Amino acid sequence: MKITFGILAHVDAGKTTFSEQVLYREGVIRALGRVDAKNACMDHDDIERERGITIFSDMAGFTHGKDTYYLIDTPGHTDFSAEMERALEIMDYAVLMINGTDGIQGHTEAIWNLLERYHIPVFLFINKLDVISASYERVLTEIRERFSGNILDFQGISIKKGNEASLTDDFIENVSEWDEALLDKWLNGSITFDDVRPAVVSQIKNRKLFPCFGGSALIGEGIEAFLNIFYSYTDTSYPVSAPFRGRVFKIRYDVHGERMTYLKILSGILNVRDSLSADEKVHQIRTFQGERFTALQTASAGDVVAVTGLRTTRAGQGLGECCDTVVPALQPTLQARALYSPEIPDRAILKMFHILEEEEPGLSVVWEESLRQLKVNIMGKIQLEVLEQVVLERFQTKISFGQPEIIYMETVEEPVTGYGHFEPLRHYAEVALRIEPGERGKGITFESQCHVDRLGINYQNLVRTHVFETIHKGVLTGSELTDIKVILVDGISHIKHTEGGDFREAVYRAVRQGLMKAKNLLLEPYYSFTILIPDPLTGRVLTDITKYSGRFEAPVPDGSGRTVIRGQGPVASFMNYGEELMVMSGGKGSISMAFSHYDKCHNEAQVLDHYQYNPNEDINNPSCSVFCQKGTSFVVNWDHAEEYMHTLR
Repeated sequence: MKITFGILAHVDAGKTTFSEQVLYREGVIRALGRVDAKNACMDHDDIERERGITIFSDMAGFTHGKDTYYLIDTPGHTDFSAEMERALEIMDYAVLMINGTDGIQGHTEAIWNLLERYHIPVFLFINKLDVISASYERVLTEIRERFSGNILDFQGISIKKGNEASLTDDFIENVSEWDEALLDKWLNGSITFDDVRPAVVSQIKNRKLFPCFGGSALIGEGIEAFLNIFYSYTDTSYPVSAPFRGRVFKIRYDVHGERMTYLKILSGILNVRDSLSADEKVHQIRTFQGERFTALQTASAGDVVAVTGLRTTRAGQGLGECCDTVVPALQPTLQARALYSPEIPDRAILKMFHILEEEEPGLSVVWEESLRQLKVNIMGKIQLEVLEQVVLERFQTKISFGQPEIIYMETVEEPVTGYGHFEPLRHYAEVALRIEPGERGKGITFESQCHVDRLGINYQNLVRTHVFETIHKGVLTGSELTDIKVILVDGISHIKHTEGGDFREAVYRAVRQGLMKAKNLLLEPYYSFTILIPDPLTGRVLTDITKYSGRFEAPVPDGSGRTVIRGQGPVASFMNYGEELMVMSGGKGSISMAFSHYDKCHNEAQVLDHYQYNPNEDINNPSCSVFCQKGTSFVVNWDHAEEYMHTLR
């Protein structure tokens, strides 16, 4: 059996220390490393050790009995949460760690929601119980209230033959909620270990139950009890005899510039020199223990490996018969301009950042030729600082970044139909697209209501492709269009003149023409936050939240002279609030923030005034249509184009 499990948590919850304990007990490392001592096995990058935080997800494999385990240590800081999310794509189980002193933070909740999205079974570990202010019971209650009532408390429980007496009433009630036969045996006093184990294994795997443990990773308390249960109550099955399928979750370049594709084999076998595409072969297969690796000749279903020789793979990509690509839920909310010496060629800077973009796709590197500016998307300011260090260390180039700006998005408030016609001489395509408001956070969806007798299925498929192949720009600020449903209602091709690319032009123009007529809405990113503040400052913080256009739940005293405030607010208003809170509270207050969602912009008029965007001057996103009469092509502006449309005749 092969199991991949990840360690996840809010920053400073003790993830890496927990990972060190596991690897030490399994003989992977000879001595326990510490983050503060800068010698942790899983945080081996110089920047990680300097900053004392995990920045890159890292893995280590080991065997326990006859089984193979792959441990993935993930970043806990919100600025690097995209790296964490990519690692979720290959996990069989997750260990979610929660600080026993601070409880659930904003980022903890974001991780929990991601685990639900990816359908990953979860074990919980309440850490730092050696600290006086920590409370297992308080945090357990909070978990049950905020996450799930189906939390299985394993503290003091030993599920093995002869220890049936340790099973509590609450424990059995939780397990038997999904198994009436088990409840009957409990009530009759005839329950055995052999009855309990398969039920627990199944319910954990199907996310019906979530085991919870407590301890201290720093002093090793509770680790052994956790591992005993984890090894006994996890289960996977990967088909080795099936055709090869794999999932890419990370791209990295090693110190020698060798491109490595990190992937999990979901089925079949992978050998050195296997071809994964027409012109790419696997040169080397590596299995890692932190920064050390061992070269393999073959790997099989369930293994997590890094391979060299692949030049076109990308994070989230499926390989072999696993052809789908995972679309991440977490999106950057800020954009910053790279600043560098004019003596450095633009081409050299672009090359560096395209390498970094392969490793971190969320950067979405943009080169604006007219302004000669390079911009990247980011999650936060710490990520910018790390990028500066990475570029300096890897490429010996000093750069900096301008002040980050908010990444806005746009949508429509009401349905509208857009028309696009593209007919230069000997070309022809026309489409009518209805654009409707979509579900918030779902992006762009598509359907066709056009009969195949009107427009052939091959052209309808082309229309669909062109809807999704580009980032459509809104007409308020030129920001990305999102959360809409695009419906193909009509279309016309020409048996002689329709060429490749004609429908692309028609689709782009139809979307744009529709937006020019539509009632548009500007969206901005929102944080979810958890604020921990001394009780006397509660009123002042609530006033601040309201002032910054945020909203909050009822404050909750934590019983130690502090108040917990949870809420949501615009990134634009709250991105620097942590510094303000630190000054206000004399260092005794803290805020944890994580990206939550996009919603209506709280200061749209101010933003529009700042952008001064004129959609009619955006030559790269035309809303006009091109027609042809008597062998001569001519352009018709968006506001008169419908008078010429063939679909409306």
